Amino acid sequence: MDVEVAQWVAEHRVATVTVICRRLEDLGTSVTFFLVVGIICLVVATWLRLWRYVPRALLAVILSVLACGQLKPRIDRPRPAADLALSMLSGPAMPSSHAMFTASAVTAVLLAPMWTSQQLHRLVMIVGITGCLISGAAMIYLGGHWLTDVLVGWLLGAGIAAAVMKVPTRRLSGRFV
Repeated sequence: MDVEVAQWVAEHRVATVTVICRRLEDLGTSVTFFLVVGIICLVVATWLRLWRYVPRALLAVILSVLACGQLKPRIDRPRPAADLALSMLSGPAMPSSHAMFTASAVTAVLLAPMWTSQQLHRLVMIVGITGCLISGAAMIYLGGHWLTDVLVGWLLGAGIAAAVMKVPTRRLSGRFV
């Protein structure tokens, strides 16, 4: 299925979509982008007094990054061939680190028990899932990853974040939260 999807995408590329996907690729590898996102997250956490959820969310993302770093060389799956790819990325393809990172971050935020507004929770869920889908589609479109690399990355990232966010913690009173 991966080869068929990659071939179909390669045969149906459009110049405008290619430009957009390349810009997204540049953004996703930009240190400045991650610094800006980090600062925004810190400002929002401070403004909404959500500090107690920040360590778990960070732990989820860090564990996803570490797990991905351990899995890639063990799986050692090659990336799509040059005739199917616009982006020539190095290193093993599976799991997709961008897919793991985005799914982990979005899942951690969505599972944090901080939501007082269902409307805001739904909005953040829609934006987060849309961001994950666009990011994954761009990686497949550019030929940096196979479809299953992205799917596995999403599943692993979301799974790690769900596990971290749902583990009970002890309060000072001795009750589990």
